[in-house]
Formats: sequence, C-alpha cells, structure tokens
Amino acid sequence: MTKFSKVVIALLSGLIILLSAGCSAVTIRDPLSEHPEPIDQDELEGTWLIDDEVVHVKFGSNGIAQIAGVEWESNQFHIVHAEMIVTKGDKHNFLSIRAQEDGEWMDEYYFLAYMFLENGDLVAWSPNVNMFEDMIKNAHLQGVITEGKYSTHVSLTNSPLKLINDPENMKLFEYSDPMVIQKISEK
Repeated sequence: MTKFSKVVIALLSGLIILLSAGCSAVTIRDPLSEHPEPIDQDELEGTWLIDDEVVHVKFGSNGIAQIAGVEWESNQFHIVHAEMIVTKGDKHNFLSIRAQEDGEWMDEYYFLAYMFLENGDLVAWSPNVNMFEDMIKNAHLQGVITEGKYSTHVSLTNSPLKLINDPENMKLFEYSDPMVIQKISEK
C-alpha cells in the first residue's frame, strides 16, 4: 500500500489501519449503508487537506463518493483513490471507506462518525477498538478479533449500524480524540 493510500484511509476513516505498523483498527465487511445516497454531498465535495496531503472528493451518479490524490513514487506521479459511502445517522452521519491498491478494492471498509464545523471543516471520530472487541466477546456483534504483537484488528461480519446509532453507545467512538480535516476549496 502506498503512503498516500495509507494517509487517505488512515485520516479519512479515523483509523491508523496499518496493522503491520502496530496500530489497531475496526473494519466491516460491507459498507454501513446498502443503498448509497449522496448525503452531505455539497459539504463533502471539494478539496481537503489531510496531513499535508491534498485530496479531492466528488460524488458519482451512483451516490458513492470518489476520493483521489496524487503521490510521487518511483520517479513519477501516481493517482491514488478510494471510495466513500455516506450513511445517515441519528446523532452523527457515518462514512464507510475503502481504498484501491494495484487496481483491486480492499475487501473491507473502515468507518467513522463525523460532523461538520461551522467553517466547513470536518470533525471525525474513529471506532473505539476496545469497545468493539468487547462487543464481539460478549456476543453483541459478530466478528473476528486478530491480536498482533502491538495491535488488534477487529473485523465485524455484521453491520454495527443499530448499535453505533444508539445514543446510549457513545463509548463506541473515540470522542476524546477527534480529527479535524480542513476543507480548502469547494467543488
């Protein structure tokens, strides 16, 4: 996976997904929404600054947003992209994101809760890995837990949408560690 792919996924999805680098993550097999709708399209489309990288977001007619950026590798530029599916929630909306690497889509999606600031920037929260791990261990969700030397990967096999939408489950996201992603231009 290229550096830019890692930045797009890690920062947009609120996850440091590079398990080999020793970071934990929560993934889902399918996006949170089975029927993509261009929710928040006007706010999400445009150009964003993510950790000194510029990415562009544009929605297709199918309701799925495309994320694209440019990366310098092997003495040439490469276009890197991901797709993002927006899901309407009760308190926050959610993003399901996966990247394409070497022409192949990732098998799983990363997800996060988000909201917009008054200035148009995006605040996002990643899933709380420990809470989702406990939900699987206590049979509230189905999934697989893979323990690494320095990380845990929680792969959910059924949708957590009902649980993450419940206001009683505020601890399922890292609200104490928000990410702010800066919008630098409109469409």
